[in-house]
Amino acid sequence: MVDAAAATQFLDANPKFAKEFYDANLRPKVISDLLNSSRKAAVDTRTYHALSRVEESEIMFDLVRDIQDNLQMEKAVFNLMRHLSFLLRADRMSLFMYRQRNGVAELATRLFNVHKDSVYEDCLVAPDSEIVYPLDMGIVGHVATTKKMVNVKDVTQDSHFSSFVDELTEFSTKNILAVPIMNGKDMVAVMMAVNKLDEPHFSQKDEETLNKYLNFANLLLRVFHLSYLHSCETRRGQVLLWSASKVFEEITDIERQFHKALYTVRAFLNCDRYSVGLLDMTKTKVTVWGVCWT
Repeated sequence: MVDAAAATQFLDANPKFAKEFYDANLRPKVISDLLNSSRKAAVDTRTYHALSRVEESEIMFDLVRDIQDNLQMEKAVFNLMRHLSFLLRADRMSLFMYRQRNGVAELATRLFNVHKDSVYEDCLVAPDSEIVYPLDMGIVGHVATTKKMVNVKDVTQDSHFSSFVDELTEFSTKNILAVPIMNGKDMVAVMMAVNKLDEPHFSQKDEETLNKYLNFANLLLRVFHLSYLHSCETRRGQVLLWSASKVFEEITDIERQFHKALYTVRAFLNCDRYSVGLLDMTKTKVTVWGVCWT
């Protein structure tokens, strides 16, 4: 009978044999178990502590499983932010989505106040409860404008900090670590960690950790962004096809043709009125008619 100490000593003395045995007998089962969708990350998050390599691997595979099984962007990003709040020891984290409304760029909350013990439904922000930042306001606006990570060690000393969210939520922000999420050169979102719990501020190591796990967020939001653009183009194509079918219903009346075509696609023209000039070749003059919207 070989005890554990003797087996460990033998394996340490024969690394080649240990690797061959592991590859032949254990690796396929270990990887299969790690990718099992019903498996949960075996990490104790009740108290903050330094993670071992095994625990960090558990988190990595939990994120991979989440991407594999979860088609809902918000849930997958929420799981990532929940893990990140534990890794960074941040009091809370938030996700601000970049968008353009009426031609004006802005950032709106999508996930708010995420921490290691959060529940998804409590952090998902409804459209009528959004907090919106213009790009010229706040640290998140500054991050979206510069497209660079920002580590603010004391918000009272930063000219970009805006306290209006603190006033709305009765919260006190002390320090911030925020990073842009990009799709190539296009801004997609800003992820922000607030208030380091056991130290005066976020460290350079925290920046490295956030950058490392940002690959998951980039992948998730890029897929979401491409899916959104695909949906927009699909809808645009459907509207144009519908418009073409309506035009051919009035093929004998050119005025009604123009009216139906332009009325249908007016949203793409971004205008509240249009006019069409028709040249009468027999009278060498232009006849103008138009439609207005208010």
